[in-house]
Amino acid sequence: MTSPRTPPRHSLLLAALALLWLLGTLRAFALWSHDPLYAYANSYDQTRYTSCFHFQPDRPSIIPPQQNSPHAPFAKYRFYPGGEALCYWSSELAFTAATAAIWKTSETFGGGDLHDVRWVGVLRWAVLLALSIALSRAWLRRGDTRAALANAALVPLLFADPGNTLYLDTFYAEFTALTVAYAVIALALLWRDEAWARWRFAALALAAFALATSKIQHLVLPLGIAAVVLVFDAWRGRRFAWRGVALAFGAICGCWFQVVQLHREGPLMDAIDQYNRADVVFTALVPYADDPRVLLTDLGIDPDCAIYAAKHAWEFPDLPERVCRGLSEFNRGKELHVLFTQPTLTARLFGNGVLALDPWIAKNLGQIEGGEFATIPNLASVGRVLHAWPFVQWLILALPLVAFAALSWRPGWRCGGRGLDFAALVVVAMLGTFFVTILGDGLADTAKQGHLILNAAMAWLIAGACGWLARRIS
Repeated sequence: MTSPRTPPRHSLLLAALALLWLLGTLRAFALWSHDPLYAYANSYDQTRYTSCFHFQPDRPSIIPPQQNSPHAPFAKYRFYPGGEALCYWSSELAFTAATAAIWKTSETFGGGDLHDVRWVGVLRWAVLLALSIALSRAWLRRGDTRAALANAALVPLLFADPGNTLYLDTFYAEFTALTVAYAVIALALLWRDEAWARWRFAALALAAFALATSKIQHLVLPLGIAAVVLVFDAWRGRRFAWRGVALAFGAICGCWFQVVQLHREGPLMDAIDQYNRADVVFTALVPYADDPRVLLTDLGIDPDCAIYAAKHAWEFPDLPERVCRGLSEFNRGKELHVLFTQPTLTARLFGNGVLALDPWIAKNLGQIEGGEFATIPNLASVGRVLHAWPFVQWLILALPLVAFAALSWRPGWRCGGRGLDFAALVVVAMLGTFFVTILGDGLADTAKQGHLILNAAMAWLIAGACGWLARRIS
């Protein structure tokens, strides 16, 4: 039944949107609620955030809070008293803090000292779902039903895919980064033709700041997005490109925040610094050199360390700088010098970097509570399809680049619509994340650190396909 004021067609559209959000939530809920817990295991990345609020997985007290366990995820956590908090600053801490507050409140009212990690999953999904609903409503107010449908379709087809929802019940930053990257790009597109407003400026700046501070790999990504928006607005003759200014303001603040963090002193930042240097040298440079020993000698590193070629930093017998003399002197300047002076090595590195984006589902972490690197049987994820047929992943990654090139060469592109803008923002997100990941962390964990790359490409494909289909049936 519809009211006299509500056209049947509009009611059908609202029903379709509600169905997409419901299907996405049910799909996410099926994995979120599974017992035993389905999630990614507790690696060192998670302890960087849980230590900020002094809680750890429920395990024997003799195990240090910062000790990781990549074998299986933990469903139960408890607070531990005192101790040094090896805390990494990130927008991810918003979810960690909210979860800790819920748990503390539960303890206050007699809920016991064991707490379910699924609370953080609820919070993550609630924020993303609310964002999707708000964006579709905004598109409807502008009369763009295709954009509203395409936006909602991302929920069941992409965001609820296990490639993303395996991060829900964890304290990794990947889901936070995905959420804020979605907000940045979606709001930039939504307000493309809107006048400046203080709250819009603040929302874009805050989203850019949250993206820059979510992970080290994304510290310059919002700057790239801001540059695209500023350039496009300038070429279109807009006097006050407020969206680009807002994005740039938030991005610069976030970048400054990360730079300050990178210069912090202490065992946490020292370990991250050592591991990143070792991963760049031994997973990104040495394996693709014509003569690894000569390369290491040129870099001032013990050439005998060539035996660690393709080894992750955590596979060294001790901290990397203790094992390999001279590694502490390696820096970004030396890395860039190698890449510019050895084009063959550079070509091999970036070619293998694309290959290293597979598999999208992390392969070096357990997924089932209580298991030993156990993986979920019959996991319905696009990641499995892409792993089985690599050419499909290559196609998905290539399509946004092709679309951007085609739209850019089209006559009158400066007056082009949101399709060109969307393609440009997706390409920047993909390439920016890829190069920062490869140059900053080598090929040690490319698929996980570059999690946004495939998400951005698939978001472009899904939204484009849904928009095209809606146009055909309208």
